Parts: sequence; C-alpha cells; structure tokens
Amino acid sequence: MPTKHTNSEVAVKNSVRPVLLIDKDIVSDGASSLHHLMVGLNDDSCHTALVCPVGVETDSLVCPAVEVIRYPLFKTPLLRSQNIKALFGSVEKFKPTILHCCGNSMARLTRYLSCRLDVPYVLTFDSVRRRPFAPCVSSDHCGALIASSQVIAEHIKHSHRRLAERVIRINIGEFVEDVCACFPDTARVTSMVVAQTLDNPSDFEPLLNAVKHLAVDGCEFVLVIAGTGPAERKLHEMIKALGLSQIVTTVGNIRPVRTVFAGADIFIVPRPSRRFNPRLLEAMSVGMAVAACRGGVDDLLIEDKTAVLFDPEDELGIYSSLQKLLDKREFARRIANAAQSHIREHHSVSKMIELLIKTYRTAQAWYKNSGND
Repeated sequence: MPTKHTNSEVAVKNSVRPVLLIDKDIVSDGASSLHHLMVGLNDDSCHTALVCPVGVETDSLVCPAVEVIRYPLFKTPLLRSQNIKALFGSVEKFKPTILHCCGNSMARLTRYLSCRLDVPYVLTFDSVRRRPFAPCVSSDHCGALIASSQVIAEHIKHSHRRLAERVIRINIGEFVEDVCACFPDTARVTSMVVAQTLDNPSDFEPLLNAVKHLAVDGCEFVLVIAGTGPAERKLHEMIKALGLSQIVTTVGNIRPVRTVFAGADIFIVPRPSRRFNPRLLEAMSVGMAVAACRGGVDDLLIEDKTAVLFDPEDELGIYSSLQKLLDKREFARRIANAAQSHIREHHSVSKMIELLIKTYRTAQAWYKNSGND
C-alpha cells in the first residue's frame, strides 16, 4: 500500500530553503543588490539563511525573516576546525535544500558543506578570473554556474567545458528611480563621482590630467573619488601636485551610496574591471550619465546610448568624453535616461528572483534525479 503524504509534508519536500554564503567584497560592492535578493526570496516564501563574516553590518541587507549565520566566529587560523564545526552545525540545523555561493572566498567552503550535508549548490561568478573556482566546482554537487554578464558566461563555458550546459546567465537586479539625477538644475554645481577600490595610483593619472585640462578650460565642477585602498596616499599627492585640491575630493567608502549618486550628475569608470561593477549598475539606476573606459565585463555600456566610452590610457579621449557630457547636457540626460530604460528591461529585480528560484528548483531536481538525494 503506497505511503500517503500530508499537504504539509509535500510542501516541505518541494520547498526551496537556500543558504547564501557571501564575503566582505560582496557586501562592500553589492549591498543594494544583495538586499533586493534577500527581500525577494522572502517575498516568494523562500526561508533563507545568510552566512557572512563577523563584523559585517547586516541590518540594511536582510529582512527579519532571514536567518544570519556568522562565519568565522574566531578569527585565528588555529581555530579553523572549530569555526567549520560551528558553521556546519548551524547550517545543518537550518535544513537547507540548496547552497548558493556568492563570494570567491566562500567557494571551497560551499563545496565542503554541500558534500557533508548532501545537498546541491550553485556558484555565482562575477568575474573572468583565470580558471575561476576551478578546484571548487564539483560535477556531482554543483547544479548551476551563474554568470552576471554575457562576457562572464562565455568565459565560464570556456574554462569549464564539461559543465558548459549548466551555465546560466542571471542579470543582477536593481530598482530604477522615476527621476533622472543628471543635470536636474542648471544652478547646481556639476558633480562627478568615481567609486572603486584605490589599488593603483596609475589608474587615476590619465583621468586627473584630463580633469586638469577641463579646469583650465574654465569648466566648473567637482570630482569625488570614493573608495579606500593602498593607493590613497599616492593619489592625494597626485591631486595636490596637479593643483586640483579645490576641485577633487577623496572620501572613504560611502554608504548608502545610492543617496550620494542620486545627488550627482556624472559617474566615471576610469579603468576596466574583470569583475561585474554593481556600483555602475546603481549609478545608472538613479540616472547618472556615465563616462567609462572600454573593456571590462559589463553589458551595461553601449557607446553613445547608455554611456560615452574612452580608452583607459587615452587622456585626450577622457577629456573629450567628459567635455561632451559637460557641454551637451541634453545629450547627457538622454544617455542617462536610456541607461535607466536599459536597466528596467534587462536588470529587473523580479526577473532576477524568478530566474534564481527556478535555478534552485532545477538544481534540486537534478541532484535528486542523479541519485544523490
């Protein structure tokens, strides 16, 4: 006689209970998108847990229904085994149906937990690193490799040929403001913003030289460079040497970054990145006009439609791009509005949540049908 299951048992069996593992970089660069993800999963009745480092502020990231698990509890390497044991116990108690790694440093740990807990996992790739996550992708447990742009998707397919059919592109979602931040008031002083890690002072040299020429031409504006990193001191020296101290201001990491972006006009990306740039996404969503270098992995940059583009070493090209936005304000507002429309169409938060939950369910079904469950 077949076993009868109650409705509640069936619901539990078919439920999606993800545990997301993130690192500090994800919180620093993509706090807004992570918050949308947490809220969206909760709205879809997915009981969710978040594994994140001790000391990371989560009040602005998660909703009350999300369970926060801290790892590592002890920072000393000597207590690594105790940290993993405590984490395993907390995650096991949550009874996840799937694990989702959203941070590079968590990839190996995610694979370990997946094998120990006998549940599938998925990996989100936000960069085109050489052989990304190579030791951390288990063909028996990893149900999906999620790419945040087409460039990244193609890179994963090339670097993980055996798992190419498991690669899925899910655009990071962002809400778009109803108003455009770019040049709303002719009386307001024009403001430009750079927001990135300050790794190398040479990353800013062509930009600062271009800004110097704009100032000599009589353009009125301020430039804010937001970020921290090993190049801070050299960057300050460079700004002072060029006589730009009254025009260029450096600040640390700004939060909430959206509030600052909403009060600025132009967002500048001076160097291409091998990682998806969530700050660019957020700048576009509030209606900043974008001037960015070519290269990188973002699908957001469409020349003279959603941004003006230049070559990173081309000082004259940077100067011309910024001058075009400063002098032709209607053009600047047009590309800012076009970028907002592009995000509404291709980076919808609801679409991100829908595809992610579908990916979770597909990975769970694949794992069960493969005989692992």
